Amino acid sequence: MKSNLENTTVKDVSRLMNTTCLQAPISTSLETLAEMLCTSERYKVYLTNDCGQMSGVIQAKQIAMEVLKLSKGKEDADEMLPAISYVLNYRQAKDLASEVVSVTVDCSLKTVLNLMDCNSIREVAVVDAEGGLIGTLEAKHILTQYLHAKKEVSL
Repeated sequence: MKSNLENTTVKDVSRLMNTTCLQAPISTSLETLAEMLCTSERYKVYLTNDCGQMSGVIQAKQIAMEVLKLSKGKEDADEMLPAISYVLNYRQAKDLASEVVSVTVDCSLKTVLNLMDCNSIREVAVVDAEGGLIGTLEAKHILTQYLHAKKEVSL
């Protein structure tokens, strides 16, 4: 096993990747995305275009903040519920999507950590050559790899 993060690639730690990611077309309603997120332990949905390529990502927090923003200043449920309904039913993922930070399996773990640091994220999407989602790699996965490799070196 490789102990150097510069020489270790995402492929080397593929067994640590999360492959149970939430995915949806970029035209999905916010209500559908909210339901997906609320029935899952994941906190983001990766969005795909018609060709199955990654085209954005949306977090539960973004949807919640949008609902809060539109319902702010409303005095009662009669005013607040239409605002919430509008956000959830008529807005689509593409309206709030953020750019996806992604890597391929040949990327070094050092590069992955640098991307996480520069983008203030703890998870990156791992994509295939066509831009389709394979899974995600979290900072804790890289830490697990590092600790395991360190143990092997000290033996």
